[in-house]
Amino acid sequence: MTAVPDALGLVATLARTALDAEEGLPVGPVPLDGVDLGGLFEVAQRHRVQPLLRTHADVLGLPEELTGRLDAWHAMARRRTLLQSLETVRAWELLDRAGVGVLAVKGQPLAVQTAGRADARGPGDVDLLVDPDQLVEAHRLLTAAGWRPREGGQVEPGTWAWRHLTRWGNALTYAGEAADVDLHWRLDRMPDAHPPFGVLRARSERVTLGTSSVATLSRYDALRHLATHREGWIWLRTLVDLRRLARAEAALDGPLRPAAALSLALARATVGLPATVPVDVHRRLDDTPAPLLERVVRLHADGVPTAHTAAYGGRDVRGRLGEISSMTDLRHAAVELVLPAGVVLPVRARTAWTGVPRALGLRAADLSRKLRRDGPCAPPPEPAA
Repeated sequence: MTAVPDALGLVATLARTALDAEEGLPVGPVPLDGVDLGGLFEVAQRHRVQPLLRTHADVLGLPEELTGRLDAWHAMARRRTLLQSLETVRAWELLDRAGVGVLAVKGQPLAVQTAGRADARGPGDVDLLVDPDQLVEAHRLLTAAGWRPREGGQVEPGTWAWRHLTRWGNALTYAGEAADVDLHWRLDRMPDAHPPFGVLRARSERVTLGTSSVATLSRYDALRHLATHREGWIWLRTLVDLRRLARAEAALDGPLRPAAALSLALARATVGLPATVPVDVHRRLDDTPAPLLERVVRLHADGVPTAHTAAYGGRDVRGRLGEISSMTDLRHAAVELVLPAGVVLPVRARTAWTGVPRALGLRAADLSRKLRRDGPCAPPPEPAA
């Protein structure tokens, strides 16, 4: 196993032991004598695995000080988790009843798939994936129901910014009183990173939230989405999700793209994989070059860079370059490098003649601001698939 240093390595050990227990393997308490429990909790919180540790606190033998922190966090998160569940159902049903093709992805639907409980991943936003041909209708339904594009992102259909964003981007965020909604029209900005919506919808699954059910990605597609998402190299929670998804035989029954295999190799090196994972999948993961895996482990240990730094921007672009699998993806990567979809949101022009110069000016100002704040930055290279 590749080592992850310090508190993160200990949190990974706790997560691995908890997942072993879920799978019926014999486990014992994890020694924590002399460990800074406050620092340990902060790492668990940063990597979003508090629900996992709290659920298995007795098996892990967690001391009262740590369980107290986990219980306090759970009590604070309980209301947000309940509201997220209600809003996931409300948003999904709003679009579904209007005839919009929609899947609820990540979040609580994934928690139910992987752990059987809506609160197993903690609170967060509502993520919806809609048919790209019905994006305008989905936008109008959400805004009419009270969700509003976040400040700085009030882009509207008919504008140049809307056309640029929907062609080259993949998500809009709407603020709500109870929970925000991330509206996606594809799972990744690279169009060929995943199957088209019709294919995803045809093999989707239903999960129960409260007294309602919503459609979500199949475990097969959920695993590949998480494994090729850049979060897979940042948060321990995503690696936990991958191990849980890998328990389903159907989730691994098919090819793995290099980026997905790399994330699964990282999961195996940190939180482990189920004993039921086929030998041929392990052989596929064994093909991951050791230096590449070591770099991903270091990236994982570095933590979550803020989205407003030059380091994040460089890391994000390199990650997208690693996802390219077609000429269409290459064109998207080129546009993303020059004029990222998020930069155009404040532009109110209705035509490209006035919109493009304004957007390029904003892009130049944004890069200059990041460089002045962060200085020349050369973070560890994002592994290319």
